[in-house]
Amino acid sequence: MNHLAKALFICGCITWSSSVVFGQNEIASKKFLQHERVVGAGKCIECHESEVSAWRATPHYENKDLHTKDKAREIARKMGIASAARIRSSQLCVQCHFTAQKLGNAPSRVIDGVSCESCHGGAKHWLDIHNTGDRRDGNDTTAARTKAVEAGMLPPDDYCSIAQNCFSCHIVTDEKLVNVGGHPAGSADFELVAWLEGMVRHNFFASNGKTNDATPIERRRMLYIAGVALDLEYSLRGLARAKKKADYGKFMGRSTQTARTALNSIVKTLAENAPEQLEQMITAVNKPGLLKFFNVGPLTAAADSVSASLKDFCRQHNGHSFGAIDGMLPTEGRGPVFQP
Repeated sequence: MNHLAKALFICGCITWSSSVVFGQNEIASKKFLQHERVVGAGKCIECHESEVSAWRATPHYENKDLHTKDKAREIARKMGIASAARIRSSQLCVQCHFTAQKLGNAPSRVIDGVSCESCHGGAKHWLDIHNTGDRRDGNDTTAARTKAVEAGMLPPDDYCSIAQNCFSCHIVTDEKLVNVGGHPAGSADFELVAWLEGMVRHNFFASNGKTNDATPIERRRMLYIAGVALDLEYSLRGLARAKKKADYGKFMGRSTQTARTALNSIVKTLAENAPEQLEQMITAVNKPGLLKFFNVGPLTAAADSVSASLKDFCRQHNGHSFGAIDGMLPTEGRGPVFQP
């Protein structure tokens, strides 16, 4: 996978609420609104030194220098971006490849590559709340955490919302960027659990920064299923968005078929333990004639149904009863796991 495609993997965008938006302009606008909430990774490192060190060993961090890469410059030229420096100010690029901050009336400016707040939300309104206690302390209550979530924080155990952030950039929403610019429509070998158990992993909480622990198997099961469902949803939306029978739409059609097959395999493997939400997704996407160009209404309706079922699935389940799919989970993470 080339450097630019790597830049698309896991959690590549500034987060917003978990409501789904459809057009690329709407998505870009939602991300832009987060700029004034960004405080920067320098605030996170005060308590999360190991997590930040792990991040600095990933392509997410390296994205800060994306504008120096030949492939990025080539795509920029094709898209009419006048210079390499403009890559860091073009909303088309900034929305997924960088972390931008807006202070007062000044324009937004890039301060990093894909960073902490790209996944966990702009921290301006929740950072001080988040800092008021240590959840490892047996006397700590969930009150501060609840308030922080209400203020916009996406905590690590809200993995479905965080994974949604990943796919909103992992699957490109701008058709012209692919058909004209030659940008990858998505990372063909992307799989959520593999990246989260590889170089992206930063599970230091329980050890207070000493060891980067493996993700519990129950959570990996949930992440695997959520990843397949989100791949399906966002690919359906991409196919619905396609206005030409060209590279973008063709990729979305293939991606939808692959995700649909994977979801069918999950349901078959879980058998009587398959939750009703996954059955609902299957019903929504197995309709004859669904996967075709310019079928906007039915494709969007199917994506909406998958989204609603996934949200209910994440609320209702914790992965304990899904052991049958363990053989489907990646056995190795993508890239080296950082350890202090």
